[in-house]
Formats: sequence, structure tokens, C-alpha cells
Amino acid sequence: MKRHAWILGAALALGCGGGKPANPDAGPKPQDDGGTTDTPFVRLTVDTGPTELHRISSIAMAVGPDDRIGIAYFVKVNDKDFELRYREVKDGQVQANAETIRTVQLVYGVSLAFAANGQPAVSYLGGGSDGTVLWLQSDLAVAYRAANGTWTEQVAVRLSNEAPANVVSDSGKIVGLDPALVFNGNEALVAYRDVHNGQFPQQDWNASDAELAFGGPTSWQHQMVAAGGDGADEKPAYGGHLDMVLADGQPALVFDQALNAADAPGQNVFFQRRGADGKTWTPPRKIQSVGNTMLGASLAYDPAVGFGIAVVDRSDNKLTYISCDGKTGTQCAVAGDWSLPDPVYQTGSGGWYPSLAFDPKTHDPSIAFHICSLEPGRNEGGCSPSDDALVISTRVEDQWREVTVDTAGGWSPKLAFLSTGKRVVLYRVPTTGVLTLAVER
Repeated sequence: MKRHAWILGAALALGCGGGKPANPDAGPKPQDDGGTTDTPFVRLTVDTGPTELHRISSIAMAVGPDDRIGIAYFVKVNDKDFELRYREVKDGQVQANAETIRTVQLVYGVSLAFAANGQPAVSYLGGGSDGTVLWLQSDLAVAYRAANGTWTEQVAVRLSNEAPANVVSDSGKIVGLDPALVFNGNEALVAYRDVHNGQFPQQDWNASDAELAFGGPTSWQHQMVAAGGDGADEKPAYGGHLDMVLADGQPALVFDQALNAADAPGQNVFFQRRGADGKTWTPPRKIQSVGNTMLGASLAYDPAVGFGIAVVDRSDNKLTYISCDGKTGTQCAVAGDWSLPDPVYQTGSGGWYPSLAFDPKTHDPSIAFHICSLEPGRNEGGCSPSDDALVISTRVEDQWREVTVDTAGGWSPKLAFLSTGKRVVLYRVPTTGVLTLAVER
């Protein structure tokens, strides 16, 4: 079942369909506590512009120098077009006017990171159609920001054969879905899903690959990470819902299996990391069995404790956390290197859209997630207003302790820490779709 099918009820309930918004950039409110005082977070309105509900995952956040918070997101501006916008938050103030990066018709993920020069870059599905009919954007794009606020799009990958592997994997030109961007100094590294011709279940969706582009802005190298087109008739659909971190100067990533579609809910959790030689990747290994990952697993790394992964199984609404020391070598390459799943939340309908981050001072893991209802079996369009909540659960001395961020809930949260140790969470409010940033007091 495609992701947009299981969110359709919510889209109808909220009335967030097509049509022109009255004011596509109403601008941020300087501060908005959302009408409640039972939370240690201040909530800031980032943008009230509408989006389609099956694009709720297409928001990104990163913390840059001097605790500048960069935010990238899509706003639907008419029946067919989306604006990719950027805003910054500094010292509790939201940048008055959004910067438009690009107008696109296709939205399949977005990722944001800061380079060593202090400027952000944003990765997304961009470029041109390359002669295709349906894929008006078909390339992996990285847009770079100049100090004056202007953006320049660079195409990092155009064709499937730029990261060579085998005949099936090397065929096609639809690259750049679910991008995950990090920087090593001023070198960009972008993981992405290659879906070849983007049409057929087996040879395109299920034969998809996880690949990496690195370098930039104008010169790029490419590596195959996990080739899905090789061998067996039952293709593994690699590269769904990618998340990537930099660990000891090398990329490590997680993804799931997105079968039969570009935006299918994922299955299982795979982990890979690149070796110190900068060339060799550990094999794609399933480290956790998950029936439905929703929007995918969240990966984080802390130099003191290693890797952590948070993932929910939508099949039974169980949110778990696993970890692996992994501070050296090729550790974490097999499931046995990881801890047993530690239950974080397993009540009713919740644990959704987890986002993991480590406290840079205490090294404790925190996970932001959405609670829909205390009753089981609820879907996105049937949450309980009295139970809805966006919470952060932190493990301290092996106990998970919750704090409420927003009693209205929060879809697709993105969690990060400021240099002060305070937490920030970007999310969309379920009842309105308003893009909101919560900053710990």
C-alpha cells in the first residue's frame, strides 16, 4: 500500500488538497506557545503555507554555527507546483522572509546540512526530465546557499550508471529519491535511492539501489552502496527512507525496503558503513525485522557511545531503540553487533515518525515521536484530540522518561540539540499542517 493511501483519511479530514492558498507565505509568528503552558518548550511558527499530507516527511532541519537552525520544506503554491523554501531561526527569532530554493512538481524527500564554511546546502529530487514524460524532475540535486541568501542548484547525479554495479542497476535515469546529506568539512556526501526508469515493480522499484555521491559543488564522484538489481528474481528494493550520519570521518547509513513504489512504507532496517579507505562499504545487512517502518528508521552517532537507531513498527505500534558501540573499524556490520531492541513506547496507536539524537553533553539518546491515541488500531485520520501529543523520550540510567513538546501532536518530527544542550524539534501540527519549531526553554 502506498504511503499516500494510508494518509488519505487525514488529508480529507483536514481539507488539505489542491487549489491556490490565499497567502502562500504568510510569514512566521515571532513566538507562538500554541495556547498551552504545560510544556517546557516555546513553539515558533515557521510557515503556514499548505502542503499535501502525503508529503509530511519532506521537511529537514540542521543546526549550524552559532546555533543557527536551518529549515528546508515544501509549500504547495498551486495545483501542480511546490516551492522548496529555506528559513533560519536564531536566538528565538524566525527569519522574516523565506528564501525560495526551487519550484518543483515532484516531492520525494529533502535533506539539509551545513558545510564547514557556515553555509547550508539542501538536497532533493531536481534537475530536469531528461526526456522522461512523468518525471519532470529526475536528478539528484544539491542547492548551495551563498552568504547573500541566493541559492544555486547543482546536479550531482543524472544517470543510474554513474555508480556502476550490474546491467539492471546501471539502467535508467531516475535518481535522487529520499536523499540524505552530510558534510565532511566542505565536501558534501549524499546518499540517495536510484529507481532506474521509475515505472515497473521488479526492474525499477524492487531493483532499486542505495548509492552515494560525494564532492561538489560542480565535481562529483559516485559509489554503489547496495545494489538491488543483481541476481535474484525477488529484488530487495534497497534504499528506501535513507538516513545517514558521519562517524569518524566516514558515512554510515540506514535504509529500508520500499517495495513496488516510490513512496511505499518500508520494511526492515538495513545498516551499512564505509571503511577508512573511503572506498569499501560493509555489505547490506538486515539488523532489525520490522513489518512497516512508516517513514523509516532514524540513525544517530555519538563519538562516546557509537550508533543508535530508533524505529517504529506500525504493524503493532511498537517503538524500539537499538545501539552498537561501533566507534572503530567495521563494527555493526551484522545484526549480532547490535543490542536487543529496547522498547520505548508500545501503548495504543503511537511511537510514530521517530527522530533520534544524542545529547552532546550527557550522551543520552532522546527520541521525538507522535502519539495518536491511547487506543490501538487508530489511523492518521482518526487520532484522539485528548490523546494527541508530540513527546520526547530520553533514556537516563536505562529508563525512558517522557516530556511533552506539544499537546496537539506533531507529524514527522526532526530532533536536534543546540550547543547549550537544549533540544529543538521541527514538525507539522496534525490539525493544521502548520510547520512549527519547538525550542526547549
